Amino acid sequence: MTEKIITRLNILTVFLSSLVISLINANFKALGFADAAEFALVNELMGIAHAPGFPAYVLISKLFTSLFSILGITHITGLVLFSSLCMSLAAVLLYLSVIILLKNTYSQLTNTTLYLIAICSAIAPVSGTTLWHWSHSVEVYSLQILSIAILFYGLFRRETGDLKTGSYLTAIGLGIGLANHHLTSIMFIPVMILLWPQGWLVNTSIKKKKEEIEKINWGERCGKEAKFVIFITTGILLLFYGWMYVRASAELPFAFGSPNTFDRLFYHLSGGAWIKNTQATVKGIVGMRLPYFLRISFEQFFLFLIFILMGIIYLISAKKHRLWAGITFYYIFLLIYQLRIDQTADTDAYLCTPFFLMGIFAALGMARLSTWHPKVSLLIPVLLLIQIGVNYPKTTLDNFDVSTSFMNDLDKSIEKGSVVLIADWTNVINYNYARLKTGFRSDLCVLNYDLKFTHYDLFRRNNPTIYASVKPAYDRYITLLKKYHPQEIYNTGCTLDQSDLLQAYLQVVRELQSYCTKNNLAFVTDPKAFVFLSQQNVFPNPHISGSYVSSKEGIGNDDFLQFNHKWLSNYHAQWDPSAADKLVDLEAALDFQRGNWKQLGDTKRESLAENNYRLIKRQQNQMKKKMKFLFRRPT
Repeated sequence: MTEKIITRLNILTVFLSSLVISLINANFKALGFADAAEFALVNELMGIAHAPGFPAYVLISKLFTSLFSILGITHITGLVLFSSLCMSLAAVLLYLSVIILLKNTYSQLTNTTLYLIAICSAIAPVSGTTLWHWSHSVEVYSLQILSIAILFYGLFRRETGDLKTGSYLTAIGLGIGLANHHLTSIMFIPVMILLWPQGWLVNTSIKKKKEEIEKINWGERCGKEAKFVIFITTGILLLFYGWMYVRASAELPFAFGSPNTFDRLFYHLSGGAWIKNTQATVKGIVGMRLPYFLRISFEQFFLFLIFILMGIIYLISAKKHRLWAGITFYYIFLLIYQLRIDQTADTDAYLCTPFFLMGIFAALGMARLSTWHPKVSLLIPVLLLIQIGVNYPKTTLDNFDVSTSFMNDLDKSIEKGSVVLIADWTNVINYNYARLKTGFRSDLCVLNYDLKFTHYDLFRRNNPTIYASVKPAYDRYITLLKKYHPQEIYNTGCTLDQSDLLQAYLQVVRELQSYCTKNNLAFVTDPKAFVFLSQQNVFPNPHISGSYVSSKEGIGNDDFLQFNHKWLSNYHAQWDPSAADKLVDLEAALDFQRGNWKQLGDTKRESLAENNYRLIKRQQNQMKKKMKFLFRRPT
């Protein structure tokens, strides 16, 4: 076979292998914690996601899901496929980068060994626990890995002398990355600048005469390519963020924020309401989070850690400092950034891009070992298969029925026409996705605990009749919230730190309760919202209703006590910080249940509630040992 045919077969092998690895662990029916349902919803509506908006993900994933729908593929399945395709394409680009790398560092390798190492080092990152999990999740991270892979491959092409193609790829990768998860792209820019001048891999100067080199003006030689990259990148950013700016003016049933003015656009791009997490300091948070991040780093690298270390040592000994330093410090920067943030959701995902790029080091380590012992390269595929086998049960989401189990609880626990106040983000966003996508329980008026969800006008848009009944009180609450916390009327959350603002909020709740009483409907809350309202003496005579609390006689208690939450037994749930918040909700609901049945003398139901309560407490105790930062005492 010709080298061109072999290359194509190798690319196909890497692509299909990565795709199969990703998809065998995917869940095509349920959405997970945190922002999965939000991204599914904004994809469906072509809406605005939480800061910074991720317009690249919204538009590109919408193109793919629209094409998939023509083939009869369901929406969630289409989003899972999109993530897996992005990861597989990124693996192909890593393979092509490794080929360039090895041909310019280990020319003594045979073609068979070269191709074997390149294939395995491209697939290995996908088989690590962190990348494997996010590779099929409904999230932005697979697309972000693809954007960095495009950029990185562009730098390799530039290094081989293909300045035009390399500059194009660098600009495209940087543009998509900045229009997607821009933080990890911004942090990669120093690496890009470090690797922009040629000579970090291929010693091009030996082909030129000394006097010719001395005449070279670096600004003239590379200034043109740099301006070209800036021009293309800017064009991509204007395309995606310009669309987001225009789209923000649409009256959508769900949108996060309202970046339809330059001030709010800047606020959204700079991190929005989330930015306070990066500015706040928590005593001892770094020490509490470090063990967790060391564990996920080890599990990601696992059997290929030794190769990664060998690759770094080789680059240091070969004095190719720019390559190893750029990637290594990129990992360290993002690690430190995450260590100091008091964050639970997606806390490991920010390391996806440096984890992926470590495949470069692994390839060099494999090559070095193969030059010492040529036949040892045959063990590399065996190690890859072992890693896949070990990590499979750690990353499978087959029984990760987060959204379906939560919506089942909601459906069974809440009677028709109820007004529902929910403090748990995962629950409220999954409900909104299910209602807007499939019409699920459209009879309900489900409000976030802050009443406005992610934009003050969503209440009116989605529940006009009920909004009209409380309009004066609600408008006064929004007016005061705008006065004290202007950006909060366009984002989730409400800081009730002023007495008049708190009373305005409570007045809306009282009028919602009055509306329910007048129309013989139930006013319902989840445990977190109930605790807050009961402390304010605005929730009299509560009744237990499944995993919720209702103003009317409860329903769905027997269904809830069956406790059909398969995700609790999933390995990933035991290490997912996002699951901790939900465990608190379930703990409270079961505590209410066991107290209720004990008071009524129903020993059978009390026993069921007690057993499930103990199950939750055991899970929490395990998580406390693994992730102490989630259960620290408030300071």
